[in-house]
Amino acid sequence: MREAHPLPQAKGDTGTDKDISLIGHVQVSLAAQVGTVTMSVERLFGLKSGDVISMNELLDAPLTLMLNGRAVATAELLAVDDHFGVRILELA
Repeated sequence: MREAHPLPQAKGDTGTDKDISLIGHVQVSLAAQVGTVTMSVERLFGLKSGDVISMNELLDAPLTLMLNGRAVATAELLAVDDHFGVRILELA
C-alpha cells in the first residue's frame, strides 16, 4: 500500500492554497439549488403545464451551490447582464 503525501503548497487567494496543476483541467458540475419542496407521487404525476409549485424558501433566501450533488457553498442570486449569476456568501 502506498503512503499518501500532501500536495505541495502554492500561494493563491482562494484560501485553500493547494497545487491543482494535475487536476485543474477537470470539468465539474456546479448547480444552484433555489429551493426544495416535498410532494406526493400522486401530486408529482398530476402536474401539468402552467401549474405553480410553491417552494419552502423565501424569495431572498440564499441559494445552495451544489458541486456534483454535494453542498459546497451558499450564495445570493444576481443579474449579470442578461444572465443569472451568484455571489458567494459562505463556503461549506
